[in-house]
Amino acid sequence: GETLDGIRVLNNPDRLLPEEFMRRAPELYRAELEPLAIVKSNQIKGAQAVIRAAALTGATPIVRGGYLLSRFVSNRPISHRMRFGLWRREWMLFHRAARVFLPTPEDVSYARRWYRLPEGKAVVIPNFVDTDLFRPQEEVACEPGLVCFVGRLASQKNLPALIEAMSGLKGARLRLIGDGPERESLLRLAREKGVPVEARGTVPQEELPRLLAECEVFVLPSLYEGLPKSLLEAMAAGVPVVATRVQGSESVIRHRETGWLCEDTAPESLREGLETLLRDSHLRACIGRAAREFIVENFSLQSVLEREVAAYRELGLV
Repeated sequence: GETLDGIRVLNNPDRLLPEEFMRRAPELYRAELEPLAIVKSNQIKGAQAVIRAAALTGATPIVRGGYLLSRFVSNRPISHRMRFGLWRREWMLFHRAARVFLPTPEDVSYARRWYRLPEGKAVVIPNFVDTDLFRPQEEVACEPGLVCFVGRLASQKNLPALIEAMSGLKGARLRLIGDGPERESLLRLAREKGVPVEARGTVPQEELPRLLAECEVFVLPSLYEGLPKSLLEAMAAGVPVVATRVQGSESVIRHRETGWLCEDTAPESLREGLETLLRDSHLRACIGRAAREFIVENFSLQSVLEREVAAYRELGLV
């Protein structure tokens, strides 16, 4: 292992395949894990190593997930066998953990219902946002009609519907930040529909706040989500957001207060939201301010740490 900025990193010295390293890491690093009081996963995918490490060392196992995998893939066409495998794996992990940290109340309710978890076993610990980096930037000039999307250019994001929606918006332009398998087909569709598109590709995170601040509206037209980081970052930056009323997005937006929730994923619904915000500067300003306040209160690093420490306190660990 090596120490980086005061953090001990136990790396993969033999370049094992990820699944094999996850399985063997607790034994390989047992001596370094022995003194720990808590072992916690960053995502559910790696939680098996946490359960194994806890069994070897006596540490308290915490299973944390930035999204609930079985719920996330329920929107995707996968086999019943694969779906059952995910369900069985999560059942085992959640029942062996001392606590399960999930990002939304809906995820916690789902886990309690489907995995029959006792009251208090699963708790809401949201994904945090760097609210110092993502903040309103009054010094940056906003470009009229500029709409921004940040994320993977893939079918989940429903971007053809967004382009269709924008084809009827006079003076609107689309900024795409991100890359993915649909990039070329989206650019072709935009040309066919006469929608001006600025395709930025992937950009360093420190450039995102300025690129967001230049836009009048941020849009997330997804068919489904976990807890979308790009949406939280745009809200933290004070940029008014339009999102589809789907799993993940609807858990953080109060319609017409902290954002605009489209009734469905169709182009007509997206067009209504975009058109409303693009023509109403007062509503944009109100939504942007309220969204920033909501994110700082609920998703800043400080607020998330306070929730996590409270969970450890309940377990008698701090």
